[in-house]
Amino acid sequence: MLRLFAPFSPPATVRPADSYLRHRQMRRFLYEAGVGIERVARAQTDRLIEAQREIGAELKGSVDKGFAEVQAGQKRIHHALIDQTEVIAEGFEGVQVILGEGLGLLHRDLGEVSDRMEHLGLVVVEQGDRLFRGLGGLKASLDMGMVSIVTQFELQRKELKQSLAYLSQLLENQQKTRAQERFRDGKQHYEYYLEHPDEAQFLTDAMEYLLESVEIYRGNPFAHLYLGHIYQEPAASFDLEQSLHHYRLCATYAKGLKHDALTGMGFFMSAWLHFLLGDREAAIRAAEQSRNYDPEGIPENYYNLARYYAGKGEATDALRHLHTAVTRFDPYYTLKADIDAEFQEIRPDLDQFFGTLRDEAAQQWEARLQAYRLALPSRL
Repeated sequence: MLRLFAPFSPPATVRPADSYLRHRQMRRFLYEAGVGIERVARAQTDRLIEAQREIGAELKGSVDKGFAEVQAGQKRIHHALIDQTEVIAEGFEGVQVILGEGLGLLHRDLGEVSDRMEHLGLVVVEQGDRLFRGLGGLKASLDMGMVSIVTQFELQRKELKQSLAYLSQLLENQQKTRAQERFRDGKQHYEYYLEHPDEAQFLTDAMEYLLESVEIYRGNPFAHLYLGHIYQEPAASFDLEQSLHHYRLCATYAKGLKHDALTGMGFFMSAWLHFLLGDREAAIRAAEQSRNYDPEGIPENYYNLARYYAGKGEATDALRHLHTAVTRFDPYYTLKADIDAEFQEIRPDLDQFFGTLRDEAAQQWEARLQAYRLALPSRL
């Protein structure tokens, strides 16, 4: 520690003059010490200022140098990005060339696939045409349990669509627009039900809409056809008597519209309901009416007529209608008849009928083979 002055011990007896002199000396000493300290502080401050200036100059130089290096680095990055962009562009050009070649090959392959799909499409269209021909197209493939669905396709037949359009126009002309709207809603919800049979609400809604439609305007045979289907569905509304009632109304109002195909369908379904309810005579009468109105559109009607007569044991009429179904529409009706319990009542006559059909087929094949000078196999 720097000592500015040494401590002293005053004498026991101090004279006033000596005390004043000592006081003056002390003040001078303190003044000179203060001046010295001030000089030292100023010199130190000057050195600090100079050092800060030197440091500032060095920092400025370093910063300028750093900025210069950053700028140089940015330039290098910029040039590198330009180079990389050129590389990427060249890569894209290469990819485009490769894609062009690949698309060319793909186009060729797709052409081959298209040819195959076109052939498949012809097959699908052929099958679709068969399906959209409805009851006439399915022939022996039809099962009566399928009728509610098949008639959806049957309604796409040109003459039925024209009749439906005519009826819609009639409803509009008679200011029955609400009846038309309810019918359209009912038809749509019934189609929903066919797509989703687990949703019974669609069936309930369809029935309510259609009943409201026929309450406003009873003369819509299509509404009665749908109601006939709905009352056959395995639901709370199941009622075969009501189903028969609406099928008969369908036939009646279709006759009023002079629409033979729809009239035939109404009688065809009425015949089936009479059969289910145990009235074979009424079933035969309705089926005969269906045949009179639409002799070519419903092959199943001939098969059903054969069943109705066979169950009564009337082999002649049964085999007459079965022969029409087999020879005019579909030979596979023989397979259906062979396993159908209704035909067991006339089994001997049925077997003889099958034998006759085989003989006729053998004669036809023999005539064809003889035209090519070939012999029919002996096992036939």
